[in-house]
Amino acid sequence: MTQKSKTKRGYPQELRDKAVKLVAECGYTIEQVAEKLNCSKESIRRWKHSQQKKLDPVIAARMELEEDETKRLRKENLRLQMENEILKKATAYFARESM
Repeated sequence: MTQKSKTKRGYPQELRDKAVKLVAECGYTIEQVAEKLNCSKESIRRWKHSQQKKLDPVIAARMELEEDETKRLRKENLRLQMENEILKKATAYFARESM
C-alpha cells in the first residue's frame, strides 16, 4: 500500500505580498482579503506576522497601533450607524404623532 502524501497548497509570493499590503496599508480586514483572494484567514495572519517580524521594530509597532485604531474606528462607526437608525425611527414616530 502506498500512502499519498498531503500536498500543501502553495501560494505565490506575489499573492502573499498583495494580501499583506491590502490588510496593512489599505485597511481591509483579514477576513475580507481571505474571501477576495480565496485563501485561508490563518495563512494571511501568518504572512502578516512574518512580514512584521522582518520590519524595523518601530515601524512594526506603528503598524500595530494603526491597526488597533482602525479596529476601534470601525467599531465606533458601526455604533454610530445604529444610533442614527434609531434616531431616524424616533423622528418618524414623533412626526406621525404631531399630525
